[in-house]
This record gives sequence, structure tokens and C-alpha cells, in this order.
Amino acid sequence: MSGPATISDRVRALAEQEGLGRALQLFPEQVQAAAERGLRPLGEAPVGTSPILSPAPVFDPLRFERDQ
Repeated sequence: MSGPATISDRVRALAEQEGLGRALQLFPEQVQAAAERGLRPLGEAPVGTSPILSPAPVFDPLRFERDQ
């Protein structure tokens, strides 16, 4: 099993932030592999498009209060 020195600071910070510090101590290779998979992009953006082309929808709590 690899030691804590092989875990990157980025993975360590993400694990601590998400409450996975104990899992990182017990299973460092698995947490490292899962974090690396999760940090990769799902795929390339289509040619000619931008990830900021259209804004994400915003949650509006007042809209739900008006419906009642």
C-alpha cells in the first residue's frame, strides 16, 4: 500500500472537504483513484461551443412561494 506521501495535496484537500478524511487514511489508493476519475472532464466540448455559452439556471425560492 502506498504511503500518505504519494497522495497529492489536491486530493487530500478534496477528501477532507467532503468528509472523507478517514476513508483516505484507510484506503488511500482507492480514494486517490476515485478523485482522479472525478476530476477528469467527461468529454470534449463540441467544436465551436464554449462552456459559458449559456448560463446555468438559477434557483429562485420566490417562484415556489408564489405557486402556493
